[in-house]
Amino acid sequence: MNLKKSNKSFFIGIDLHSAKFNCCFLNDFNEKLEITFPVNEVGIQAFIEYAGNNSVVLVEASTGTFEFVSKIRNHIKCVYVANPHKLKLISMVNKKTDKVDAEKLAIFLKMQVMSGEELIKPVYVPEESIRMLRSCFSSYKSLKSITIQLKNNIHSIFKQHLICISRSSFSSKTKREQYIEKYNLPEPIKYQLKILFKQLKETEENISDVENLIKSIGADYYKEIEILTSMKGISVIMALALIADIASIDRFPNSKHLTSYLRSAPSVDSSGDIIRIGRTNKFGRKLSVSMVTQSVSHFRKANEYLNNWYETKSEKKGRGKMRMAIVNMLSNQEYHWYRDELNHLRKMKEYDIFLKGKGIKIRDVA
Repeated sequence: MNLKKSNKSFFIGIDLHSAKFNCCFLNDFNEKLEITFPVNEVGIQAFIEYAGNNSVVLVEASTGTFEFVSKIRNHIKCVYVANPHKLKLISMVNKKTDKVDAEKLAIFLKMQVMSGEELIKPVYVPEESIRMLRSCFSSYKSLKSITIQLKNNIHSIFKQHLICISRSSFSSKTKREQYIEKYNLPEPIKYQLKILFKQLKETEENISDVENLIKSIGADYYKEIEILTSMKGISVIMALALIADIASIDRFPNSKHLTSYLRSAPSVDSSGDIIRIGRTNKFGRKLSVSMVTQSVSHFRKANEYLNNWYETKSEKKGRGKMRMAIVNMLSNQEYHWYRDELNHLRKMKEYDIFLKGKGIKIRDVA
């Protein structure tokens, strides 16, 4: 069958891959047509022209989905991005191919549109600056992991030769080469250490470059950074990690949804008098919670009352759960009540100097 472009509504399921995307076009009479387009400007434009501006599209969230959606959403009626963890329909069929995946998405989409019920809860598609922040933080975390691996390798080599040196001694502020010459080590071992120390230095320089890039992109969120850094232990980078995950506070109906999305609140299942505390939401973002938990110690020690509450509750609840409870408090949209004003002003002054040095103007935050 040959479906011609018209003013009719098409229900389109898209199975997006790296080099191609498979489309299943359904019309009101359940007539279907399957077409594969290349993932490039020509292929995307061909899809837009074929689909028309009355089509509704469903695509699963994957690595390139947000960029793909940004290129087509202004040319068609509506785009839904589905969470692959929650969309179980495709896995229910025995035969699984690209065409089958696209067809099932199209059928499921039509069911939702025709019934008027929200069978598919769409994934939030962030703006480009948020996508850039998330991409940079992905590189940032990867580089951080490499530094840990390098330090562990260096520590292991010294340990093999019965030399005990703490990992903290390998910080960028120390003269690492002194450890190579200080001990009587075989030349092959010295050579290995020189290579590892060189890699460690280069990786740390790359981390610094990525941090500068993150702070440059983050200038658009100056007011949000100012609010978050009012908490002791929250740096500009950590504030931007929170912003990258949250994107827009307005998309959360209440604080419970926010803390669940940031994996800082466990699930609760209750029946009668029995209450079960489960795991955190594995479908949410994990960048900010992994970074913020590193600062929780600074955060609670900034307030004597909070620290006493933490120590008291930890005896019964466990320190892990109490750290997560404190993370829940970081979503306030106002200066922290126990703000260290001098410390806060210092952090923002350093950020202002950085932005000025880069020639970046701060947007109006009044």
